[in-house]
This record gives sequence, C-alpha cells and structure tokens, in this order.
Amino acid sequence: MAKKITISNQKGGTAKTTSALNLGACLAEKGKQVLLVDFDPQANLTRGLGIILKDDEPGIDEFLKEECEHEEAIQNTEIEKLSIIPSRIDLAGVEENFLREPGREQQLRVVLGDIQDQYDYILIDPPPSLGRLMMNALTAADQVIIPVPAQIYAVEGLQLLLETIDSVRARVNPYLEDWAILHTLIDYRRKEDRLIMQMIKARYGAKVLNSAIRVNARIPEASRKGQAITQYAKNSVGEKEYSSCAEELLKIYEGVA
Repeated sequence: MAKKITISNQKGGTAKTTSALNLGACLAEKGKQVLLVDFDPQANLTRGLGIILKDDEPGIDEFLKEECEHEEAIQNTEIEKLSIIPSRIDLAGVEENFLREPGREQQLRVVLGDIQDQYDYILIDPPPSLGRLMMNALTAADQVIIPVPAQIYAVEGLQLLLETIDSVRARVNPYLEDWAILHTLIDYRRKEDRLIMQMIKARYGAKVLNSAIRVNARIPEASRKGQAITQYAKNSVGEKEYSSCAEELLKIYEGVA
C-alpha cells in the first residue's frame, strides 16, 4: 500500500510544488513506483512535467468526481516509475461546487483507495490555501511534508497549519501519522536565513528534516523546461539535495539506510 504524502503550506512561494515534483522524481529514480497528484487548479505541477491537458482528456477533476476510470486520468511521464494525475483550472469549480456537498471532505482519500496498492508513494500537491482542496489533501494523507523557507512570514504561518493538521487528525483522519518540516529556498550566506533555521530547529526539533534545499537557479529553470531537476541538471547541487532528501524520507518511512 502506498505511503500517501501531502506536500503542504498555506503560504505561496515556499517551493511546495517544486518539492513535490523533484522528490517524486528522486524517489522514482531510487526504484519506487510514484504517483504525483496535482491537486491545485494552477496546474503548476502538471506543467512542471511538460504536460498540458487537452479539453477531452480527463484529469484530477474527473477522477475526483469518479467520472472516468482511474487509468484514463493517470498519465505516465518521461521518468520511469513516475506517473501523474494532471490538473487544470476546472478543479477550482470542483472545489466551489462538488466539494461543498456533505461528506466530500474524504473524497480524495476514497478515490485514491482504489489505486493505492499500485504505488509505493503517492505525493499530493494541494493549493497554497486552507480551503476545501487542502482539507481533502490532508484527509487523504498518511504524512505531511511542510516546505518552509527561511523567511519570517513562512514561520509565522506554520503554527496555523500545524493546528489544522491536528484538527484533521482528530476529526476526520486518524491515519494521519506525522509531519515534517523541509527547509527550502535557503541561502546560507544570509545571517537571517541561518538564524531562522536555528529558531525553527529549536522550536520543532526532530520534526525538522536534516536535508535542506538551497536557492538554486537550475531548479526553476528545470520546471520552466517541463522537467524535473533529475532530467535537467543531473549531479547539480539542486539534484543532489533533493536526492538526499528522498534518501532521508526512505530511511524514515522504510528504515532504508
């Protein structure tokens, strides 16, 4: 059964989607069968893999409403063992209408239940807001990874997200096991970055992953080219850091050294 991980932060500009894409690619390169779920109407994760849905192609909106077979919604990528359920702007209408219906807070968990045995990891990328899509993503998850840049606004919003995670676990998703913080967009030359990282470590201790992702021009370049960093710049600093993070997650989740 797949480990379902939501990559979540209600703040924008935290490298949330970038982390979902590149962690998924790195896990796939390490031999894991990985499914990415683009759960954001902006569809940045979809475009980050060079995919643009045609009008007649089903995506996450049809998958969520069970209007297509799951194999119709899932697309393979150029990376072996990495697949994606792509998104588009229509998902915004699903949030405003379909997910308002009573009992729909667990809809993503329900539809993923039919396919979770086919994957080792399912990574969910919700929008940067505490709306219905985010709540569905948290309700579907076993784990949450929170990308947090060394910026004071990101730290200030972290506690609200943690309270939301606790509420979801208590009310609708007892399977939500744990969460972890991933430092992103770090510039070690900046004293402020180093101080904020120290503050977060002092406050959250072992919940902070040892891995950290530095500011690196190659990472956004890769996304603009529709590629993961593993495709665009193998052996670059960004690729090595995301690969190191994937290894750390495998050690945490599977005891892999």
